[in-house]
Amino acid sequence: MEFLEAVTNSAVRLMVPLLLAALGELISERAGVMNIGLEGMMAAGAFAAYVVAVQAWGVPTAILIAILAGTVVALLMAAGSVWIKGNAFLIGFALFVLVPGVTSFLYIQGGWTGGTPALPTLSIPLLSEIPVIGSALFSQNVFYYLAICLTVIVWAMFARTRTGLNIAAVGHSPATVETKGVSPRRVQTCALIACGALAGLGGAALSLGAIGSYVPDIVGGRGLIVIAIVILGRWTVSGAAAGAFLIAVLDALQLRVAEYSDIPLQLLGALPWVVVILMLIVSARMRSNAPRTLAH
Repeated sequence: MEFLEAVTNSAVRLMVPLLLAALGELISERAGVMNIGLEGMMAAGAFAAYVVAVQAWGVPTAILIAILAGTVVALLMAAGSVWIKGNAFLIGFALFVLVPGVTSFLYIQGGWTGGTPALPTLSIPLLSEIPVIGSALFSQNVFYYLAICLTVIVWAMFARTRTGLNIAAVGHSPATVETKGVSPRRVQTCALIACGALAGLGGAALSLGAIGSYVPDIVGGRGLIVIAIVILGRWTVSGAAAGAFLIAVLDALQLRVAEYSDIPLQLLGALPWVVVILMLIVSARMRSNAPRTLAH
């Protein structure tokens, strides 16, 4: 029981950065833009939030600066891929390599050390006392509750609003949308900005919440995993949330299993990637509802 509770707690904590970034990537891909630069946006948010936190400027300020940092990287992606019409994969890959490298360089040059201030835990009375899942689902820090609220908002946007309809329409047929007086470029730019903001927030959830510190290459390929999560989730909010939780469970298991076994940590670390590859192979044979412009 104790092992299960520990895994559940770790999984929920590790899920939050993935879920936030997945919501952003979902918006971007539904608009027809495969955002390979997601890793850079998360790295920018993680570093910016860490710097602000260690300077004792407060968690709200750290969150806002992280969102701004992710948005700036997203604007670079939008300028290159949407407005200049460059190759989105190459531009995204450039940001994938450049931004984490720059943040790691700034971290080393700045001489920052130590962890961030501990985030207060917000517990819901009675519900947080439920065995096994109570503390995991109803006693978490602010990033968890933000992620839950944003998940509902993004779901409602696609299911109930004209904005969500326009985003999905641009992803399937930009020319048709343009005849209705809607600018596909503006929609894709706004989608990338939303993606950058959510990815920056996900980076902050990683450095301030899940890890509580910053190290070079802190994102560690999570950007690519998030892209796979969105694809595996069939471009739906529920699928993205389920995929984020699955990968988080695998991450939590590798941490806990390593404590009780002699299995090499490197082998356990490869487990999420192996599962992602297998699931991508299986999903390739399933009927796809992918935005049509992602293939261009």
